[in-house]
Amino acid sequence: MAKKITEVEEYIFKNKEVKVQELMEVFKLSESTVRRYINQLLSDDKIQKEYGYVTANINDNLINIKARIDHLSDKKILISDLAEPYIKDRDTIFVDSGTTHMHLAEIMESKKDLTIVTNNLLFAIKVIDTDLDVNLIMIPGSVNRKTISATGDAAMRFIDDFYFDKSFITASGVSLENGLSNRTLPECDIKRKIISRSRLNFAMVDDTKFNQIYPFSFGDIGDFDYLFTNKKPDEKYIDYIKTVKTKIKWS
Repeated sequence: MAKKITEVEEYIFKNKEVKVQELMEVFKLSESTVRRYINQLLSDDKIQKEYGYVTANINDNLINIKARIDHLSDKKILISDLAEPYIKDRDTIFVDSGTTHMHLAEIMESKKDLTIVTNNLLFAIKVIDTDLDVNLIMIPGSVNRKTISATGDAAMRFIDDFYFDKSFITASGVSLENGLSNRTLPECDIKRKIISRSRLNFAMVDDTKFNQIYPFSFGDIGDFDYLFTNKKPDEKYIDYIKTVKTKIKWS
């Protein structure tokens, strides 16, 4: 059941809005089985139920990581494309946990002699599965099963040996009141550490992250040199960014 319900969850997030009948046909399941899966996902707050169909709950705190990669993927590709001109041959780059920058692997294909350091296991696997001319370094540590990333004291100590040309950092929420915030504390510790050890810091957030506040703040918008997003945010963000060093770009 666990594997099949995960496949159903991923399908819902990929398609955003799905009817019960469609799930029955795609997965060759009975109506009672589909409704049992739906009730389980509803109880876990992973989906929402509307009249005649179910939708992905994009506000869920830590939804299935594979589903998150597919969700909003077009926006994530646009955001990653903005980073391409800033990545230079022989750069040492840090890529943190999250899915917004998963498409960075594709835009790095034209670069030479890169060093990529990451605590993001899925991103590391994606890099390995390409022909990138890179030296890939995986940060050690305790693996968070929800974010598929390494964190903890071992990871923090390991980062002390590096200084990065550029870092690419994601966030669960962006607000003027709380800056960039995340759902879990261990990832925030890593993000803060990286910001202090990188020459240029790039925040990568899609438009759904703005005006969202989560428990753990890891930096102000002004701590970043660039903020990349897929569409122009509210004017209040534009006005604030004019007062700090940050440059904002949208696709």
